Amino acid sequence: MTRIRIVLSIAFALGLTSACSQEPVKTEPAKVEPAPAAQAAPAAAPAAKKEHVFRGKIEGVDPKAKTLMVNGENVEGWMSAMTMQYSADKPDVYDKVKVGDQITAKVYDGDFATLHDVQVVK
Repeated sequence: MTRIRIVLSIAFALGLTSACSQEPVKTEPAKVEPAPAAQAAPAAAPAAKKEHVFRGKIEGVDPKAKTLMVNGENVEGWMSAMTMQYSADKPDVYDKVKVGDQITAKVYDGDFATLHDVQVVK
């Protein structure tokens, strides 16, 4: 029984020595193809982003601050219905809209502050 233990101990020790003396296996990292880069559009060109139709009611106009307070309807995929302050893309908008007007405008993904091409609904 003692001989078996000695033989097993020697075999174990030799196995450890052998395992420790081996060079680590060298593996190369997996080659990963980079995803195609998204075509980033300049901030000044909202037309490259998805366009949505915005509808709402003007609740306030501040020409000095160049802001409109609008009670906007739900725009699926862009923003839930809420009253919020916006700016207009053209300065003449602040002179042509008034409180109570129903409007339509264009809005773009990623831009939650600007209304483009604001039109008063007759």
